[in-house]
This record gives sequence, structure tokens and C-alpha cells, in this order.
Amino acid sequence: MIKEIKKENTLIVRGPTRVTLLEGKLEVLGKLVIPDERSKSSDFAELEGENVIIVPSANTLPLFALEKSKLEIYSNTEENLKLITKNSIPEKWIEIKDSLIKTIRNNKGKGQPIKIMVLGISSGKTTIIKYLANNFLRESFTGGYLDSDLGQQIMYLPTTISIGKLEDSVISSEDIHPEDTVFIGATFPKGHYKFIVSQSSKNLIDEYIKRHKNTDFILIDTDGWIKTEAGIIYKTFFIETVDPDVIIVFHDETVEELKILEEQAVKLRKGRKLHLVKEINQYFYDKTKDERRFLRQSQFAKILESYRKITISISQHDIQFVKTDYDPETKQSVEKTIEIRDLITLPYHYVIISLLDENSNMIKLGLLFTISIEKDYILIFSDLSYKEQMKVKKILLGSLRLSTKGNHQGYLYL
Repeated sequence: MIKEIKKENTLIVRGPTRVTLLEGKLEVLGKLVIPDERSKSSDFAELEGENVIIVPSANTLPLFALEKSKLEIYSNTEENLKLITKNSIPEKWIEIKDSLIKTIRNNKGKGQPIKIMVLGISSGKTTIIKYLANNFLRESFTGGYLDSDLGQQIMYLPTTISIGKLEDSVISSEDIHPEDTVFIGATFPKGHYKFIVSQSSKNLIDEYIKRHKNTDFILIDTDGWIKTEAGIIYKTFFIETVDPDVIIVFHDETVEELKILEEQAVKLRKGRKLHLVKEINQYFYDKTKDERRFLRQSQFAKILESYRKITISISQHDIQFVKTDYDPETKQSVEKTIEIRDLITLPYHYVIISLLDENSNMIKLGLLFTISIEKDYILIFSDLSYKEQMKVKKILLGSLRLSTKGNHQGYLYL
């Protein structure tokens, strides 16, 4: 269908939908979209240029018209489209964006980037990060994006955390790629994982800054686990460890834990700036638990479809099974060896694993199928090349068990 939008109106688009801008100018989460003249030619009819916006299932995007605009839209129902007569981006978001642009500009040349963390229970954390990232890039700032949300990863697979450089505008997960990844092995930071995630996030940021000397900002996405005393301990430790300069909080008066965390954030470091987002964005689509589960499964399935069964000799490779633990005295993550004979007494089948070299560097992820001590082999599901297989010395065990289609099968408790 062809649809026209008046200037300063917004079309809220829910996926699965494909939109092509034919005329005018749009802003999508801070990214400018203009027509691609080539797409008007029959020779380029199938071309997906910068004027094509893909909205996946269980996602929404706001298309704000900076000029009167004409769109070509492919969707399975008109219910996926909602037109409103204003900008759906809240005034508070715009205020925060303008404030942070000034902060980053004033910090240039001081040797350390501005670290900006987003905190809250409600959805919208990743959306505001995309909005800020796109606006920062329009100012010619350089920066990185840390995704520490184990269950809803944008860059790689759930059960991992990643950091990547913001090379271009970010609208979907296809727009940013991990430069460095840490395998956690769970989709929720329970137990010691809450300390491991925090320390790993700090390490990823520190190493990223070493590689990218002129970084202006680091955007830090977090999960929504805040309620309960364990949630407070986790997020307080995360803030203390990662030490963000700015925290954007999706504030909720009914959540006492948020108030405690806001107070803690200020106590832990004088001069830290807090931006409280109190208004609810009525146009933002909040994914249901089922939709979040579907997205996780889809991410797993997309990777697993290229995997195959691989047999590796235990003795030839001198394979060690390890798990990640946390040492509260040194405040560091540590590897602990798991004896094979102890492991085979547990429901280890189909547990997600990270295949490591002798220096504990991640080679690839996989699923652990079978361990046969008598026949001296392990059977895994992965896409290791032959050269990569020869480098495998350790198998880092996660806790999540999956089918080869990405469906949840249970847990391995070590």
C-alpha cells in the first residue's frame, strides 16, 4: 500500500512490515532516512537501500516525518500501522539527548569516554540506547555499545554479553556486530552469575577502550532484574564495578528497589549524573513474555541451523571441563575444573557450551551431546572448522540446555 504522512506526524509500525520511503524525509530513532533515487528505477526494484526499513516480528518502530512523506508499505495487516499527530519520542528523551551531547563534547580530549548506563524494569532501555547512539553518530562522535542483557541480546546470542563499535546508525540487530564476546551460559544472572556479568562487563569496556583510544562514549544496556533484595545487590555491584558516569533510569514510583538503587548510585560516586525518565511512553510496544521467549528461540535457531555433530577425542586434545565461578576476595571471575566422572552423573545433555583454547579464549559456541569415557570421545553440536577443532583444550559449561532447534530443555546445575 502507499501511505502519506504529514510533516511532524509519526507512523508507529509494528512488524513484520517492510517500508520504503519514496518521497520526503523521516527520522527513525534518531536516524535520518531519505529516498534512494535508484529504487525508483525498475533495474533496482528489489534494491534494499537506506530508504528501506524492515520491522521484524514482535518489534515496533516510530517513523517521524520531518517533511511530508510518501511510503510504500508491505504488511500482513493494517493493524500494524498507527498514525499519530506528533513525535512519539518523549520530550524527556530529547532533553537527555541534548544534555549528553553537551557532556560528550565538553569531555573530548580528556582521555576517557563518557560511560552511559540505562537502568530500569520497563521496556524501552534498548530503544533509548538506539536513539542516543544514532544522535551521537550524527554529531560525529565515536562510541561503543555494551549489551549485558543475557536474555535479550541484540548483537549475538542469549547467554553471552558483547561489546561492539557503533559504525553506523542502529535500528535492528543487523546493524551492529560484536567485537568481543564473553560466554556466561545462562539467560538470567542468578547466583554468582550476577557478579560474573558485572566483572565481565567492566573487562569488556576496559579492553575496548584500550583498542579504541579516541572513543567518545560507551552506551551500556542492562537487563530488567531489579526487584527483590538479590536484584538490588546485583545492580548495586554492577554500578560499583562498571562505574558509569551517567545513569538513565526508567523511574517507577511503585518500585521501592529503584529508589534504593538511585540513592546508591549517587552515594557510590559523587558527581555521577542521574536522568530520571518518569513518563510512560504510551506508544512504545512492550513485548510479552511469550514474544521474548520466541525471540530468544529464534536467535538460537538461526545459529544452530548451521551446526553439525562433531566428535572430539578427549585424550588427544587433553580436554578439560570447566565452569566460571566468582572469587569474592579478589573480586574476579575464576575457572573451576569439573571432573568428567562427576559431570556424567548429571543431566548435561544438550547444555550450551563455549569451546576454548589453552588460553581460555573463546573459539565457538556449541551444545554438548555425549561424553564417552570408555570410547574416549565427546560428541558436540557446533560449526567448528578442522583447524578450530585442533585448538580446543577446554569446554566451558553453561547452565542452559537447548534442543537443536533452540527450544528450552532445562538446566544443568553445577
